[in-house]
Parts: sequence; structure tokens; C-alpha cells
Amino acid sequence: MTPTVTPPTPGLELVTHQIEARGISAGYSATPVIENLSVRIEAGRITALVGPNACGKSTLLKSMARLLPLAAGSVLLEGADIHRLPTREVARRLGVLPQSPIAPESITVGDLVWRGRHPHRQFGRRRDAHDDTVIAEALRATGTAELVDRPVDQLSGGQRQRVWIALALAQDTPTLLLDEPTTYLDVAHQIEVMDLLAELNEQTGKTIVLVSHDLNQAALYASTIVALRDGAVVRQGTPEEVLDEATVAEVFGLRCVVVPHPLTGRPQIFPLGRRHHSQEN
Repeated sequence: MTPTVTPPTPGLELVTHQIEARGISAGYSATPVIENLSVRIEAGRITALVGPNACGKSTLLKSMARLLPLAAGSVLLEGADIHRLPTREVARRLGVLPQSPIAPESITVGDLVWRGRHPHRQFGRRRDAHDDTVIAEALRATGTAELVDRPVDQLSGGQRQRVWIALALAQDTPTLLLDEPTTYLDVAHQIEVMDLLAELNEQTGKTIVLVSHDLNQAALYASTIVALRDGAVVRQGTPEEVLDEATVAEVFGLRCVVVPHPLTGRPQIFPLGRRHHSQEN
């Protein structure tokens, strides 16, 4: 599943930002959720978007994926305006797992994951051995190979989530945008999925952007954290730079204690509720 890397054209500057949002505004109906927001996603890294509910995380992800129209600004994908690229070309470069996707009724796991190969199909070309290899690896990596003949609508929430991740992997793009990929998963499967994403990033150089509500998980797996509040970027940097007590308080309105993980040294957050505050005093 290693993506093909095209060398840069001589004389052209190498694009180091896989995705760049420039002054974008977007929302739903006439209500803006994000306004004049700019952010750069570095190539070959795992970036986690964090923040409280309704802060604009999913809106930003959808805007970068061209799933949501922009009211203003632009999004560049590998240096090109994403809205000027053909849809099939975008699908070859950018894999997307939206929040709570819906599968066609009665479709099997195998047929759903096969749909991830559609952007790579030429007109009239049938499924070939390479397609089979990529699909099999996506199913194996997500632990869903034994479900291949099962209808998706008969699976548990956790099984369905892993199947959707398999579809995104089968698309075999250099960039993945994932909206809360560990939703519905128990803690063991959450770690399996995050380990899988980390391995894909390390072994293939995939750029991965994910929305996360779990600050500790984001700190352990992401190399870059983008913290949002009220539709704006509050802070962007490494987990150590972003996830300190002052920023968590500013972004989430939450008092906490931040300590280094005993094995990785990455920051880990321990919230302090009203009961803990009273005991502290």
C-alpha cells in the first residue's frame, strides 16, 4: 500500500505543506462556524485537530476535504487550489472518513471497501490483482477480513467504523483526513486503530489529519496539535508546545494537571473538576 512518490519538477519549489487553508470561512446555511482561518498541514506528519464541541474541528476538516463549500478563502492541496482540481484527481490524492458515514442498504463489507478503489479505475478497466492486494491489506490491517461477506448494516458500531477505515485505506492516497476515527470503538480497538495510523505514517509517509476528542490519545500519536476554539486556531505546535495547563484552560475552560507519560514523555492531561478543586484547597 506504499503510495507512489512523484519527484518534484526541476526548478519548482518543493511543497512542504500537504494542505494549506488560507483565510477560509465556512459554515452551514448563513451561519459561519469558522471565519478567516488559516492553517498549514505539514506533509508526512500526523496532525490532530482538538477543541471543545462546536469549535469548528469537523467544519475545518470538511472544508479541507472539499466536502463543504467555502464562503471565502482557499484550500491548497499539494500547492494546487483544491476547488480547481478534477474530482477524480482529488480522490486519488485525498482519502476522507467523515463522521457517521452511511453505507448503501445491504451492501457487503467487501463491496464497500472495493469502492475505495474507484478513483484509480480507468474507464472499462475491471478489478485486477493490484486492487485485490490493496483491498486485502486494508481488510487485514483493520481486522475486518473475516467480515468480508457480511452486510455492513448487520455489524456493530465498532465493526462498521473499522470497515470505513478499511475503505479509506483501500483508496490508497498520500493524505488521509479522518473525523473521529476511533468513534464507537472500545479502548483496545482505539489503540489498534491509532497504532495502525502511526505505522502507515512511519512506513509510507502518509499525511494524516484527524479530529480527536481525546487529548491524551492525540498527544501520544500526533506530531502536531492544532487547538481550536470558537472557529479560530488558538495554538499550533508539538504536543509539548500546545498541551500545557494554560492552553487547556484557555481552549476547554478546564483546570488540569499535565504530566509527562512515563514511557514516551509526551504530555498527559488529568482534569480537575470542582470536587478535585475543593480537595486541593
